[in-house]
Amino acid sequence: MKKNKPLLICIAIAVTVLLVIFSCKPQMEKTYVIGIINPNPEAREGVKGFINSMEDFGYIEGENITYIKHKGKEKIEDALREMVAENVDLIFTHTTPATQKAKQITEHTDIPVVFIVFDSIGSGLVESLSRPTGNLTGVQLIGSTPKSLEWLSAVSPDIKNIFVPVSFDTKAAYQSLEALKKTASKLNIKITVDESSTVEELHASLSSIPEEIDSIFILHSILIGSNVKTIIDTAIKQKIPIASSGHEHHKIGAVVCYGTEAVRVGSQAARLANKLLKGAAPETLPVEHAEYVLGINLRTAREIGIEVPDTILKQADYIVR
Repeated sequence: MKKNKPLLICIAIAVTVLLVIFSCKPQMEKTYVIGIINPNPEAREGVKGFINSMEDFGYIEGENITYIKHKGKEKIEDALREMVAENVDLIFTHTTPATQKAKQITEHTDIPVVFIVFDSIGSGLVESLSRPTGNLTGVQLIGSTPKSLEWLSAVSPDIKNIFVPVSFDTKAAYQSLEALKKTASKLNIKITVDESSTVEELHASLSSIPEEIDSIFILHSILIGSNVKTIIDTAIKQKIPIASSGHEHHKIGAVVCYGTEAVRVGSQAARLANKLLKGAAPETLPVEHAEYVLGINLRTAREIGIEVPDTILKQADYIVR
């Protein structure tokens, strides 16, 4: 027995070494697949912000995460069904119509959906912001329209008649228009609404703006947002200010823009996605409100003959000089 003791000791040491080696060996990292649905060209920066923030959380594309992105010409329903068939770990949607389709198609699955929409309750996506039911949560944008008009009125106090090109291609257009009308009524400003459903109709609308119009306002709409540079150029040619309550349109010429930063909103959505991938249930993650920023384009203001007060410039988050 004594002769076998050294052998037993060696075996014990060998087993201990193997256990240590095994415990130190890196375990295979879980990989994830996320579907992305974004039919809005203006929201590309939001998707970039989402992916970049996911990388900050440790999800590296090509290593431990793969993104299946909706192709522009592909029907949203077909893309969503493909994602469900692939059993993706999560779907990230942008715009209300895309999210409504995602809710319907993922209804009987356990795939969570993180959205960026205008109004999550008004569009029927969730019943409660604090405790959304089902498999959806995300970020909503509603709320900037009234303040955006107030900023426009502060920059250009003499405006009396605002031209509002609109396409009702998303419920956000209806909702933001109603908010605009209520605020305009309080400020004694007339609203002239002109609806377009195609690019050709929009161009015709812009070429026949009534003479009494002294400003243009951009609402939440996919068609309008996709052609916002054309609208801004029209306003500059007519020497009238233009305001927006949507994306960062001050960067491309709008005198006033009070709305969301796409990258920042995408980052908010990524934070929620990270929690869901780590096991959180959607109903435990309240729907968040996007933060708003004020952008002023002094270059355009000077071109159309408007002097922006210093009191406003001091409150601006971004100024294009």
